Amino acid sequence: MLSIFSNITSSRTNFKLPLKHHTTLQLNSKLLILPNELLAEICENLSPQDLFSLSSVCKELRNILWSDKSIITQQIWRNSRHKFYPSLKSPPLIGMSEQQYLWLTVLAKKCQFCDESDVNLLKKYWEFQIICCETCLNKRMESHHTLLTKYNIPEDVLSTCLCLGDKGYLLSNIKTAQIEYSKAMDKDNWVTHKQLEVIAQKCRIISILLDEFHSDHKPMINFDFINENGSE
Repeated sequence: MLSIFSNITSSRTNFKLPLKHHTTLQLNSKLLILPNELLAEICENLSPQDLFSLSSVCKELRNILWSDKSIITQQIWRNSRHKFYPSLKSPPLIGMSEQQYLWLTVLAKKCQFCDESDVNLLKKYWEFQIICCETCLNKRMESHHTLLTKYNIPEDVLSTCLCLGDKGYLLSNIKTAQIEYSKAMDKDNWVTHKQLEVIAQKCRIISILLDEFHSDHKPMINFDFINENGSE
């Protein structure tokens, strides 16, 4: 995060902020007092990369531009996507914010677990909403058979999570599903709802992959998903 106070001296005598830091401080102050609707208008010509850079300027701007609850914030990122990446027409996955969507689509450049940045070693896994190298992925996955026999995960729970073919499931997703399943009062209804959500997610993933394929930028597309789910 950019520190606008990094060059302030500790002297008790009068001091001046360096010009660019003083300008940044003034800019931040003016932006933060603007109504959200006006901020949205100011940001409408900013690319996703610009929005990400702006969100890194200070904590207050990050809280505004990285909020996944604010309707205005989601509108800002959605408008940026439509303007700068018009081929990415599909909406985000269920439960995914516009920021997360753009991060996975065009902003992420390294493995989110080990910081590997070689594009030849990275792959995007929309079913898990992550971008990583194969080594890190394998550490975080387990097969369907092992989850059933070794860890005694109910089939009902597994059926509510997206998988990567024979490679299996992301363990963090299984853990979350287990917790939700244990808390569900009507487990049958919960399972049915989640199974329908999985189907909807698969449809959105295929739509996103097709958008990426036809876009101008060069995404790290995981065609394994289409190959593994196309025959279902």
